[in-house]
Amino acid sequence: MKMNVVIVGSGIAALKTYTTAYNRKNIDTLIVDVNPIGGLLASIGLIYKYPIAPIFIDQDAVTLFHNCNFACHPIEVHILKEGNILDKVKGFALFDVQRLWLYELAKKKIACFSLQLYECILKMLNLNAGTIRRVHDSIRKIDVVNQVVTTSQGFILKYENLIYTWPLDLLIKTITNTKSSSMLTLLNSVTARLKYVSIYIRSYIIYERIPEEKEQKLKLYFHGTRASRVHTIIKIPMGKYKALLYALTSYSEYYPLLPGIGDKIHSELRKHRIITSSTQVLDYNDVNVVYGFLNILPREVLKEVCEELRKHNIVLFGRVAEWKEYDVPSLLFKGLPQNTI
Repeated sequence: MKMNVVIVGSGIAALKTYTTAYNRKNIDTLIVDVNPIGGLLASIGLIYKYPIAPIFIDQDAVTLFHNCNFACHPIEVHILKEGNILDKVKGFALFDVQRLWLYELAKKKIACFSLQLYECILKMLNLNAGTIRRVHDSIRKIDVVNQVVTTSQGFILKYENLIYTWPLDLLIKTITNTKSSSMLTLLNSVTARLKYVSIYIRSYIIYERIPEEKEQKLKLYFHGTRASRVHTIIKIPMGKYKALLYALTSYSEYYPLLPGIGDKIHSELRKHRIITSSTQVLDYNDVNVVYGFLNILPREVLKEVCEELRKHNIVLFGRVAEWKEYDVPSLLFKGLPQNTI
């Protein structure tokens, strides 16, 4: 199958690329990814649909999201246990990360959240999830010389331009037939320097009878010692008696994930009295965000990688592909490199 543009990935960067191509005439575009369209923006929940991860938008950026229902709440911070919270949030990793975007919430006075953020972004991009052309599959190899993508199920896709939005460290495992070892040497060199901290999230929709407050606050809880595996708990009001609850733990090679971590998190929520005997759990889910926090690399190194790949009509686009901690508005309104499509 011949395509003008093949997009590897399904998150915001992929959707942004797809709509850019879609709005131009006579450009055949295809998304390839094993994951559902939307990435971390996609909704989960059997009964109540809500975002996989707690993604917040700054109050001054909400106006950029037309026809999107945001609820903005004042933030109330609670320290469950003093300690080195920052180290715990980054999984006690011995390297610096670009942004501890979770902890940034504690510095804000107001946070805005939408249960329909994914649907809202689709509307902004004039996309319909059901009509997006895609192959639900993983990538087996990318033949750089012949400009061919082969999927795990055997689809062969010849492309003019390949937009790669998957994690950068996975690219080295899929690229073949480069004709020259210089590209592989460069990619190997950069890949060896890529490090990240992962985040495990257990989320709940809960119902509880609590005393009414004058205003509904977003409650943020931190625990800073190893006595509790959870480091951050976010409680988002959803009306009079319902709330959306995210409980997060980070892990890395320095702080491995424990077996049965979901049950451990639930036990700690009860211990900290976030969930009590009067709390009714309506729904819950577990999600593993592998690339939670990205380490810092010199920009000139990443620029060299982008330029080398561009010579072969491969473009890196998005947070984990460019290895840069974009927030949602920055990525959503970021343009593709010139002459990409």
